[in-house]
Amino acid sequence: MFKLKFSLRNLNKFQIESVTDKYFSFTENEELSLLKNYELGNNYLILGGGSNILLPCEFNGVVIQPKSQKIQIIEQSKHRIIVRSDAGLDWDEFVAITIKRGWQGLENLTLIPGNVGASPVQNIGAYGAEVSEVIEKVNCYDLKNHTFLTLNNQECEFSYRQSIFKRRPELLVLSVDFILLPKPFTQLYANRSLLSCTRTVIKEAALAVLLIIKSIRIGASTSWKLKMNFDYVRRFLALSIISPTIKRAMVKYIRQKTMPDPKHIGNNGCFFKSPVVERKEAARIQLIDPAIKTYEESDSHLKISAGDLIKSCGWAGRRIGNVSIDKKRPLVILNHGQASSVDILNFSLLVQSSVTQKFQLKIEPEVVIVAE
Repeated sequence: MFKLKFSLRNLNKFQIESVTDKYFSFTENEELSLLKNYELGNNYLILGGGSNILLPCEFNGVVIQPKSQKIQIIEQSKHRIIVRSDAGLDWDEFVAITIKRGWQGLENLTLIPGNVGASPVQNIGAYGAEVSEVIEKVNCYDLKNHTFLTLNNQECEFSYRQSIFKRRPELLVLSVDFILLPKPFTQLYANRSLLSCTRTVIKEAALAVLLIIKSIRIGASTSWKLKMNFDYVRRFLALSIISPTIKRAMVKYIRQKTMPDPKHIGNNGCFFKSPVVERKEAARIQLIDPAIKTYEESDSHLKISAGDLIKSCGWAGRRIGNVSIDKKRPLVILNHGQASSVDILNFSLLVQSSVTQKFQLKIEPEVVIVAE
């Protein structure tokens, strides 16, 4: 269905005013034939949940948004289940459904904003997990050739917050096939003897207790406080003896405690990506500021906390006009109500410039920035 001069204000998490010449939404794939009668050229934009994009004030083209939210089981066995979700379904709603049905694999990705269709585009991830690890296929529509196609995991060319869909924006994601575990603890018991399972349970239980103890500190008034250490949380969530329900509840608690809700204040979640660098480069950066945290990425590379880099440059809590950086989570840029896309973009460039000047390291935006 086409709409003319359509406002996208309610369709983006930054809550900025943006008007497109034409807006096209669809629920059935057959409706895509309507696009054949329109010369798209390069003047089109695929919009998901509006959670990872900075829209221009005006878009002179067509904004295309899939709306279908169906879920279906493609294959099921003792050891795995393949579930297809349409692109228009809210991501966290999909995660909640999988956990409720006892399926395992998406719990670490709880409360990541956006729709299912955006998950392979961005290769969303959290706490040591990436969605590419559980994607089998992505079903698409090529807007240039007007053909349907399916890409397997390898063909999606996944890497850290990257995929073929960013390099080929004409590929409209229609649905995604996920390979999940059909029951909690399937990974623990799969192809293992009773003795092996027992050893794993004892080992992981001891580690879980240790991580919990390390995560609790006594406050000034002797009250217990939970210390949110990213590495401890990631290691805890990797334990196979912890149920998906508990993992989801834990991630949900942490995200609600540390991430601002876009329903209350405009934001896209993490605006910047944490850079991945060689170990020698990470050591150089920590010489400048030893407080900068790093995380294992591979044998030769470490991930540098972009939030720590930004905080080190004095941006945490800083505000210019209607735009600010969240004080608790310096990766998050906030719109205090009347900011435009230009205001937010200029603010982000100032942050990038500060980090580059202090550390000789460039941080890249995680959000998709659509030019005016």
